[in-house]
Amino acid sequence: MESVPRDYPLGPGDEIEVRVQGHPELTIIRKLPADGTLPVFLQNRVAGEAPVTVMAAGKRIPTLEEELRLLYGREITSPYVTVRAVSYAPKSFYVAGAVGKPGNYPLPDDHRISLVQALTMAGWFAPEAADERVRLMRVDAAGGKRFFLPPIDVRRIVAEADVRSDVALEPGDTITVDSRENRPVYIFGHVASPGEYPWATGLTLSRLITLAGGLKEFAKTTDIRVLRPGPGAEPQVLRIDLEAVFDQESADLPLAPGDVVRVDERFI
Repeated sequence: MESVPRDYPLGPGDEIEVRVQGHPELTIIRKLPADGTLPVFLQNRVAGEAPVTVMAAGKRIPTLEEELRLLYGREITSPYVTVRAVSYAPKSFYVAGAVGKPGNYPLPDDHRISLVQALTMAGWFAPEAADERVRLMRVDAAGGKRFFLPPIDVRRIVAEADVRSDVALEPGDTITVDSRENRPVYIFGHVASPGEYPWATGLTLSRLITLAGGLKEFAKTTDIRVLRPGPGAEPQVLRIDLEAVFDQESADLPLAPGDVVRVDERFI
């Protein structure tokens, strides 16, 4: 398979190989899942315990190597860690929410795609769309952190033909078009940025975790709880094994408006 340059920002769908010199049992060859995390199995891991996860998406290979070197350094003296990107997924962007055709779209290498063009590709706004406050989440290629641009008034951009305000998309961008009637979802516990997030059609558990900056080091990935409002006083409780989702042994959970996600800390 084609090799990827070391300065290429990694993303979901990229296949990488991790090696620790002198410790072949720690070799990892894995395609990064939708949330961009990399499970790392340490030597002192207790049987049945979930692996430590490292956010790999958005990071360049030397940055990821240094992070893994520090992690393995907890139990190996001066570990020599190498990361190789074996293959990479086609560059794309994602459109979610109140549009005609939400989903992943290819991002061409040979010409610029703007926000308005991307929304046109996605079938433009649904009738209930809040087109004056479109949200765009981007990955910081230097540090791998996710951040939101200020809400974008696409209605004004189109009405005034304001080409300079029409944002050019980058690989991995997520465009979210909120509905005026939708309730938000919430995520708490062992994630980087807990709190309230807008619900949109197509929002899944793994994508919400991505929006929340990924899992913290000691997150309990095998038993994530989703509390869903029900007709009675007590909410429905859904228990999700995220590791099974990552391994494609179980389907990702589509979220509903008002869902509350709780990511607990696993015991060491």
